[in-house]
Amino acid sequence: MHLTVLTINLRYETEEDGPNNWPFRRENLAYLIKKLKPDIFGSQEGWEHQIYELQRLLADYKFYVDAPKEWDRKRMYPCVWVRNEGIEVEMVKTIWLSETPYLPHSKSWGSAFPRTLTYIIANIQGKRFIFASTHLDHISEIARPNQATVLINHLKKIPLPIILVGDFNAVPKSNEHKILTNYLRDAWELMGKEDTATYHAFTGEDAKGRIDWILVSPEIEVKEIEVIKKTFDGRYPSDHFPIIATLEIL
Repeated sequence: MHLTVLTINLRYETEEDGPNNWPFRRENLAYLIKKLKPDIFGSQEGWEHQIYELQRLLADYKFYVDAPKEWDRKRMYPCVWVRNEGIEVEMVKTIWLSETPYLPHSKSWGSAFPRTLTYIIANIQGKRFIFASTHLDHISEIARPNQATVLINHLKKIPLPIILVGDFNAVPKSNEHKILTNYLRDAWELMGKEDTATYHAFTGEDAKGRIDWILVSPEIEVKEIEVIKKTFDGRYPSDHFPIIATLEIL
């Protein structure tokens, strides 16, 4: 069963971005997603109002996040988005990447912010799988490997194929990458692609390297993968390039 998946960092709304601020690019970002037509995708960043604005622009998708009853107005949650065709969502769960992963808003190891993992258990044509979206800390080099460890220790307890996407704020061969690829495989590397940047700070130029990944368990075969560098009148829909992949659940 082929599945088209996407990962995209929305970039939070801030007036510091000037002409690249959210109100000036949200329609372009939504248009790009509709054009790429992923079956399922993971988003990172985005305030509560941005998520709901994107939902209104993406009528064919529904977002999933198991956030506390009251959104923390000072936080942004990774979300999973599913197109309203053929995918049954059985469960949604959000955990906190800390020493107390089931305590909302908890953080550890000097993480600048509380960080989370949101995942769903889904079923497509009888094939059950996990699709997860995450965002590791951007400041603490101690926090990220620990967050990666909490994340993978939780997911690998569930005996299902795994697709993990996100902004990991680390490059391949980092400790975070090694921790996760001890269990999962980097889809980009599986396809023998030359490494490329995904974070570009609205410039289109390499700013941090390939920090956005699509990782899969051995039950997932990678057919295609691509970094999308589309612009609209010279402007980018986000400060990260989205990554799209065609996968097959074996």
